[in-house]
Amino acid sequence: MQEYLDHKLECPYCGTIRLRIPVDATDATEIKCDDCGKSLGTWGELQDDFAKQGGHDGVFRLSRGRIKRIE
Repeated sequence: MQEYLDHKLECPYCGTIRLRIPVDATDATEIKCDDCGKSLGTWGELQDDFAKQGGHDGVFRLSRGRIKRIE
């Protein structure tokens, strides 16, 4: 299991993990990086990616702009 979460959660354009998520987001809602404004995918895709990385099974903290798994 990876120590840091990445993939779709980390912006490939600016490298941050800051999501602009509307309050009424559905699985089809396009999510953008809050720093650079580029599209990161749909809310459904981002949630699926988080789950595939074990995002629902563990405790995490933000470390140097990345989400780190705490075992």
